[in-house]
Amino acid sequence: MIVVLPVILLLLTGGSFSQTTNAFSHIKKPLIYQIGNVVHINADGERPLLRALEALQQKYSWIVDYEDPPYSADANQPENTASPPSRRHPNARNGRREPFSVEFTVGPTADDPPDENAILTTVMNAYNDGSTGAQYELRDENNNENDKNNDKQQKHRFDVVGVNRHGQQNDTQSQQPILDLPITLRKEPRSAAQTISAICDQVSKKSKVSVGVGAIDDTTNGDKRVAIGGTDVPARALLSSTVTSMRDHLSWRLLYDSGSKSYRLNVIGLPQ
Repeated sequence: MIVVLPVILLLLTGGSFSQTTNAFSHIKKPLIYQIGNVVHINADGERPLLRALEALQQKYSWIVDYEDPPYSADANQPENTASPPSRRHPNARNGRREPFSVEFTVGPTADDPPDENAILTTVMNAYNDGSTGAQYELRDENNNENDKNNDKQQKHRFDVVGVNRHGQQNDTQSQQPILDLPITLRKEPRSAAQTISAICDQVSKKSKVSVGVGAIDDTTNGDKRVAIGGTDVPARALLSSTVTSMRDHLSWRLLYDSGSKSYRLNVIGLPQ
């Protein structure tokens, strides 16, 4: 009886053991995690590159702004819409569900400060190499003339900008980022929120594509009075100057909706 009992127990528990093993094999990896000096990112779902960038912002408090390319509605339908509506991205139809993974080393040791430019370049290039939806480029916003002439020293700011998209015939189409358009905005005192709205209005008129203000985080100090403007200045430069004048650690997202063929601009607060 003593010999038989372990065999009986093994038979009785075999099913539950198999189910437990199977359950653990399907546990999703964290969006971002670090082992030693290596950081891993696993960004599934809609807009995987944006999810990866936001994970980096949460971990390192970096300021990275983001601009969608104008997605093709047919070429960017999500492959999996089984998740409940409350869990989907509000513009889920615009981003193909592409599994995206990347890893990088922060330095010789785990405590080394990461090189922001090098890591953002690595992540973006890895996405571009495997993407079937769009191509992006990294821009250093601190190199524009508006920031050079700004007396207030700002934290480093980068843009990740969609520059190419895949069309309905699965061809690659170059696309001028809409915020690269030069606009004219009278330099007069107005609230930061009003300035952002005026920038969006001018871009809409210049591009003939609707660009509206979406969500502005309650913590962004949108009521702050600013005097930002210029003649034939890229809209991106005016927008970045406005956002940086509101308070530290803000970032913007320009998201494209392929159904309405329009953009929405969101301004969010970041961890400090």
